[in-house]
Amino acid sequence: MHSSVRKIRVAIVGLGEVSFNHYNALKSTKYGELAGVFSHSKGRAEEVAKAWGTRPYYSFEELINDPSIDALIICSADEHHHDQAVKAMKAGKHVLVEKPLALNARDVADMARVSLETNRILMPVHNYIFRPKVRRTKELIESGAIGEPTYALFIVTQRLTEDVAKRHHGALFTQSYHSIYTSNYLLGPPVEFQAMWGTLTYREVKSDEVFVATFKYRNGALGNIVANWAADDLSSYPFMWLDKIIGTRGTITVNSFDDVMTSLQAGSFMMGKTIDYVESFKGIVRHFVDEVLAEGRKPEQSIYDALLVHDIIEGLRESAESGRRIKYEALSLGQLIEKYS
Repeated sequence: MHSSVRKIRVAIVGLGEVSFNHYNALKSTKYGELAGVFSHSKGRAEEVAKAWGTRPYYSFEELINDPSIDALIICSADEHHHDQAVKAMKAGKHVLVEKPLALNARDVADMARVSLETNRILMPVHNYIFRPKVRRTKELIESGAIGEPTYALFIVTQRLTEDVAKRHHGALFTQSYHSIYTSNYLLGPPVEFQAMWGTLTYREVKSDEVFVATFKYRNGALGNIVANWAADDLSSYPFMWLDKIIGTRGTITVNSFDDVMTSLQAGSFMMGKTIDYVESFKGIVRHFVDEVLAEGRKPEQSIYDALLVHDIIEGLRESAESGRRIKYEALSLGQLIEKYS
């Protein structure tokens, strides 16, 4: 795709808090080079461009029409992801897009179709699977070190105020998205699930504040995905961000707060203190730039993986709204594009 000796010129679109992790990750790549930044706020673009020593772009069209740019990392607000990614691919750019890729499965399917038509790489920011502990977990499961998986738990318990929740799209869509692709990566897609959700403390926000789903996997194992924005876990061993796989011969627990913590970075608690989280961005950006674009390797997480998550989310919504247990079959990429066309 690209010569391994040529720099891959990458622009960052959307300059909120998460963009700093992508910027720092890009600096750690072998072949990547920051080519510019774009924000809908001219002042923000100029401020960040000056801090990062790069060029500000004042319109998205100016950015994607620059032939010197190879790829974009899109960190803008969720509602802009679809349009920006589609325009970028049609302009010949490869894209790494923050999750969720779009606000609904139909738009993600459209992004997948454009990726195939333009032969441009479209990768989702499924950064949790690039956490070193999660990658080791997959190796241990596949090697049989813990025996046959019997139960899995993916849980996040973190209080989000109603003002913060207004900027997002509910615990299932915003938070459990991460748990679903991590569950798919470690254990494969579910074959059956049932979900419930509720709101306990919010007064104006109508989306779910607490979400719980039970999964059944192909080998017969069960699992739970839980997202709780109603309260923090104040115990000495918090379930703020924890995954657990219990096998017949061993158990794996993934908790970033058992690992290296630091107070050197600014920002929110997770982005400022958990090294495991920061390393996940380095892992995925290095994979996108160095391995996929420069060396031509197949993406570990593709548009298919993202569309599969959105398809599962649609089923979980149906289950939560109807109270039904749903049988699930993971369709192929072509079948999913047709389903949502």
